[in-house]
Amino acid sequence: MATLPAQNLGRLFFPLLGIALLLGAALGILNVALSLVPEDWSAGSTPFVLLLAAMWGSLVSLPPAIGAAVAVAIRGRKRLPSSGNRQALIAALGAAIGAIVPARAYLSISSFEPNVAAALLTVTVFILICAGLAWATFRGALSVVSKRQKQPAGS
Repeated sequence: MATLPAQNLGRLFFPLLGIALLLGAALGILNVALSLVPEDWSAGSTPFVLLLAAMWGSLVSLPPAIGAAVAVAIRGRKRLPSSGNRQALIAALGAAIGAIVPARAYLSISSFEPNVAAALLTVTVFILICAGLAWATFRGALSVVSKRQKQPAGS
């Protein structure tokens, strides 16, 4: 794994927030589309349902994204991590902690279901996916920024 230079969060916050919102919308649409196919798919109500899923997915993606940003900001306040890889791991940890908020909401909503194991498995997978996506997204953003910094000014 190539070593990436660490960056200040101020340079990365808004692009990463936009990516988180887009990923949340895409995963919300994918979740609803997979749950609707094939039995409940209708041309009349599907666009509205998919739009609603995109909005909810974007809303659910905010706590992990903000958790990642807060973790990186807290760590960067003391001193910038030695590498971008470590900074991406800190972002993943913050996203996992931030993902607890929507996970807890899901557990309180699904507490009336008889299958508690499935709800706990869903929450665990959600937290792991949030951490993995935060790590990959932060690492990708650091890679793009480091490539831009290495390019000469005229190209």
